[in-house]
Amino acid sequence: MMTRCSSSALVLSATLSLAGLASADVAAVPYDLREGDILFHGTGGQQADAVRGATDSPYTHCGVVLSDKGRLLVLEAVQPVSITTVEEFEKRSKAGTFHARRLKSAPDAAAVEKAKAWGKKQVGLNYDTGFKWGDDKLYCSELVWKVFHEAGVKLCEPRRFHDYKLDHPDVKPLIAQRYGSADKLPKNEPVVAPSDLAESDLLVEVPRVEKK
Repeated sequence: MMTRCSSSALVLSATLSLAGLASADVAAVPYDLREGDILFHGTGGQQADAVRGATDSPYTHCGVVLSDKGRLLVLEAVQPVSITTVEEFEKRSKAGTFHARRLKSAPDAAAVEKAKAWGKKQVGLNYDTGFKWGDDKLYCSELVWKVFHEAGVKLCEPRRFHDYKLDHPDVKPLIAQRYGSADKLPKNEPVVAPSDLAESDLLVEVPRVEKK
């Protein structure tokens, strides 16, 4: 999941390769992804609009990169929890929203394998449309948070529903649809949004490497 394979030389090389590129061109340069990286992007639809409104963030979905027989894939909570390709994940991204973050310090190999095994066991589990904190169903950022927690890494403190902008016009209809009314929303329920993970102090941007 989070094995080390980059070095300061690689980061320097990536920086030099990107020097002089216009900002609009940077996104076209691929990330140097590895197992354990977290992928973020913005998607379309009512739920994505509500997440954007509640968090003031372009990120509405996330997944974690896994390695399988030398191929990089993405574990994500959709309906159901699934493993997809990096290419498919990126293809679903709204323009300019696909980003990759990485732990500054990776856990040891045993912790990595424990987390990876737990994550794979969640495949097939239903998506949690109510954003509850239980393990019977999972939503995207909850899955990623718990995978890392299995490795002994707490990416961020879970927040509560009342910490987000619940009065946003894109949020209110989703609350009514999922809970019946705002009064029935469990406002003290632990919750993590994709933006909470993206802003973790434990993460850095994954370097981009221009391929020849």
